[in-house]
Amino acid sequence: EAEAEEEELAFLGEDEELELTLKGGGELELPVASFRNVSFAYPGQKPLFSGVDLCVDGRSRICLLGENGAGKTTLVKLMMGLLEPTAGAIQRDLGARFALVNQHHADQINLDLTPLHWMHTQFPGDGSYQHEQELRKQLAQCGVGAALQTTPAHCLSGGQRSRVALAAVAYRRPHVLIMDEPTNNLDLESVSALAQAVSTFPGGVVLVSHDQTFVSQVAKEILILDGSGVLTRIDSFDAYRKQVLSRLRAA
Repeated sequence: EAEAEEEELAFLGEDEELELTLKGGGELELPVASFRNVSFAYPGQKPLFSGVDLCVDGRSRICLLGENGAGKTTLVKLMMGLLEPTAGAIQRDLGARFALVNQHHADQINLDLTPLHWMHTQFPGDGSYQHEQELRKQLAQCGVGAALQTTPAHCLSGGQRSRVALAAVAYRRPHVLIMDEPTNNLDLESVSALAQAVSTFPGGVVLVSHDQTFVSQVAKEILILDGSGVLTRIDSFDAYRKQVLSRLRAA
């Protein structure tokens, strides 16, 4: 029995070393979102931030840092056009496709289905053999090999299910990835593979994460919302950490 269990674990782990590749939606002529002197406040509340100038395009690698309630999610919603500023202006490319990846993105998978079957439920297509091959190729590009594609999702590890969910994200060919604490619940190997995939993703990335290693590998621009209403830029995650420690000592 122990030998059979060991063989099953080896079978389920045989695809773990496959690379993770995220395909994008292609070049855009305009910036995805261009902020000019933007302010935002919810009704009856003080502004979360003001005077924000920011450009998000197909080459952006932006990390937003700050405490809960500082306005990170609101800023992302403004980028996506889900909210409008209370002052200033935002010019958007209305053809841009966004994809949200968060710590719960794998929870959408039906654990009773295999990854291939679940992808069929998300993208029915025309039912042809060619369409199924496209889905198989997409799963493989995200590190879900042939064996795992036909294994019930409840038998997969958290990292493997995360790859299945990312395959669905990439199949939509987004122009911008919005990533909210995407490394939570992932093992180190999965985090490393995700960082590599995001670094080479042919589109923009806006990241909300406090995973120092992941941020250091992915982000080229770090922006802080500290609750004061001002969006500030810093050089590195280490500089942010020192800033937080300094505030804690002064408190």
